[in-house]
Amino acid sequence: LAHDTELVRLSKEAGCIAWLVGFESISQDALDSMGKTTNRVTEYAQAVQNIHTNHMAVIGEFVFGFDTDTKEVFDNTLVMIKDFKMDIADFTILTPFPHTPLFKKLESSGRILTKDWSSYDMGHVVFTPNQMTTKELREGVRRLYHEFYQLPCTVRRMVRGLRLGGYPFFAIVVRNLVAMIVS
Repeated sequence: LAHDTELVRLSKEAGCIAWLVGFESISQDALDSMGKTTNRVTEYAQAVQNIHTNHMAVIGEFVFGFDTDTKEVFDNTLVMIKDFKMDIADFTILTPFPHTPLFKKLESSGRILTKDWSSYDMGHVVFTPNQMTTKELREGVRRLYHEFYQLPCTVRRMVRGLRLGGYPFFAIVVRNLVAMIVS
């Protein structure tokens, strides 16, 4: 997305109004530890700019709880996504599903907290993070939602979204209002 301007332009011509981008983390160390070779933190700003230049919205997806994540990752993420002028953002907790390499790694180190997946929901922490408590992880994600979707910030994103055109603007307004209400 940062370098293939033709792909992004063609997606707009094909009717795309927004890109859902799995940025995952603002920490290159976290991305490298996952084997995410296509994500380069140094290219995030260019990717967002390329999408905006082509009049589409950016929905950024971020995951927290990687072994390299410290409590500072929440504030650092908020600063970065505001600097990039991201239109919509989602914040989730890392989920080590059973039988995956991540689950096996955490299980072998005694960091899996529950194997009862019958009551699992996306806000539930099922492992012990490396550099913060489970409570700090949950509260950090909740705080990000609250701070990113505060009324003044939400209004700024909506006004900025006007320049993208009718459909992207509508998507930005609806998604920001819903997130603001539930956060």
